Amino acid sequence: MATDSRVPAIQNQLLESLSEETLRRLRPHLQFVHLEQGRVLYTVDDEVPFAYFPQRGCMVSLLALTEDGDTAEVGVTGYEGVIGIQSVLGGLNNTFDFLVQLSGDAWKIKSEVLRQEFRKDNQLQDSVLRYMHASFAQISQTALCNRLHTVEERLARWLLLCEDRMNGDYITLTHEMLGKMLGTRRSTVSLAAATLQNAGVVSYNRGRIAIKDRKGLLKVSCTCYEMVQRRFEKLYS
Repeated sequence: MATDSRVPAIQNQLLESLSEETLRRLRPHLQFVHLEQGRVLYTVDDEVPFAYFPQRGCMVSLLALTEDGDTAEVGVTGYEGVIGIQSVLGGLNNTFDFLVQLSGDAWKIKSEVLRQEFRKDNQLQDSVLRYMHASFAQISQTALCNRLHTVEERLARWLLLCEDRMNGDYITLTHEMLGKMLGTRRSTVSLAAATLQNAGVVSYNRGRIAIKDRKGLLKVSCTCYEMVQRRFEKLYS
């Protein structure tokens, strides 16, 4: 299928895995949008009228909440997947807060349109279910990680997840926001970030975190990162 130079190229693995015929049907319904860091796409119990397919460079956090308002990140979605897929499986309300962590572009589509295509397209079903399987595995592994591993290990894992999905050279993030992601106090995150910086694997300055030594960061990270990453590498093969 010829590519119109005026239309942005698709840089989402789930969409890229689809046949030309399926993409041809979806194309008129896909809206190209920009998602700013800090935007909340959906909160718990929201209806989900739209699904989002992040482009490379964009990342969205899945946040679990307590009744007291405390949060912890239980998963991320970037260019490998889709946000709002639960609506395709029967119009279920949202179960997490979805927070844009890395600004970037995405393809937006009405959930009803995607649901109709899902019901009649076997390949779309296969790609979506593959992604859901990997996503559930990530959520389960992250829950285990948050319970068992040190803040340094979890921070290293999180930074690796970001680097896999971002386009730039650094991540703009405060220690307060990192604390919300990791489910711990800001002071604890500050100490963990200082430890990584002193080890020379990252640099942190004025809310900007840059990875200087990926191999070193991998050594600090727990094995949860590689376990989940292997699942996503096999997603659409």
